[in-house]
Amino acid sequence: MMNAPSKIAALLFALSSLVVSCAPSGNSWQLDQSSSSEESDQGVKPTPTPSASPKPSVTPSPTVSPSPTVSPSPSVTPSPTVSPTVTPSPTVTPKPTVSPTPTVSPSPSATPSPTATPMVTITEVVNSQTATSHEAKIPDIRYEWQKKPEIIMQSPAAADIPSWFPYTKPAWCTLLNSWMQVFEAEGNTATNTRVQYRNLKIYVLSESTRTWKLVSNNAGPGTDTWKYPFDFAADGGTRNESTGGVSFKPKYPQFAHGYGSQNTIVPQDVRAVFVSMDTRLILDKATGTDDRASARYLVNVGADYWPNAAAVNNSWPYAPGIGQGRFILATPEWRKATMIVPNGRYGSSMQEMISNPPPLD
Repeated sequence: MMNAPSKIAALLFALSSLVVSCAPSGNSWQLDQSSSSEESDQGVKPTPTPSASPKPSVTPSPTVSPSPTVSPSPSVTPSPTVSPTVTPSPTVTPKPTVSPTPTVSPSPSATPSPTATPMVTITEVVNSQTATSHEAKIPDIRYEWQKKPEIIMQSPAAADIPSWFPYTKPAWCTLLNSWMQVFEAEGNTATNTRVQYRNLKIYVLSESTRTWKLVSNNAGPGTDTWKYPFDFAADGGTRNESTGGVSFKPKYPQFAHGYGSQNTIVPQDVRAVFVSMDTRLILDKATGTDDRASARYLVNVGADYWPNAAAVNNSWPYAPGIGQGRFILATPEWRKATMIVPNGRYGSSMQEMISNPPPLD
């Protein structure tokens, strides 16, 4: 049996433990109340520690996980859409449309210019000069020069003027000029083909310097029409060509005979003479049949020494000639007709021509 103060003290203690135990939840109120009153009756002090377990309710703080809603910041990823829009800048790649400028490749049409200088070797030049026949025959041969190339005057000295020549023989010839011819050859069946020729050049090898010098270059040799076997027929007969030089259409008994310019020389300084000219076949009428494959036309070049300008066709009605090169067959591609004559009086030879060749362009 408790006295009044003891009862009051026990009651207060029970009330305080009740307050502590029921703070977290309302459902635990009844259980705590009965147990605490029971314990108080037994005088046992209740342990408040179980009431601390509710602190795990703090775990709801992970509800802060909604902060990951900040993850929508990846919505900033749309900004990369800006970079794709920049990719259209590669549409600047249309610059490759500039690549069509290689259509300038038509510049290779300029390639015809290389054909302006047909290649020939000095060995070919020497072999051509020493050949025993021309590349084809002209109809009705009458003279030796119509059979093969030849050398007549190896130097401009009087001693080298042939004995058969009936006119005055000066000590030295001081004038030099080149010439050319175009003949129809045997077997020709072409009717729409012409022979084009240009750049009739003459070089002299100096005895004193042993170097070659270009004496003259006639882009379009002045040409007349001659009649077989070897008679003047008419002035002209050529056609000017836009690609240079002139063209002639020989038809037996007519042929072309033309000349380069007259050039004064120092006769004692001539160690060798070289003449060249470019030639090829072209169409007579551009709209006509291309029959160049069946064309057979011969071209050659030569040169003359004259006493002086006054003697040309006056005191000398003709010159005996330095010589002539081989007649070559003209083709659709450029070829080079040549003549080369070394001065044996100075010890020059064909072998020297090979070791010290003239310009062959």
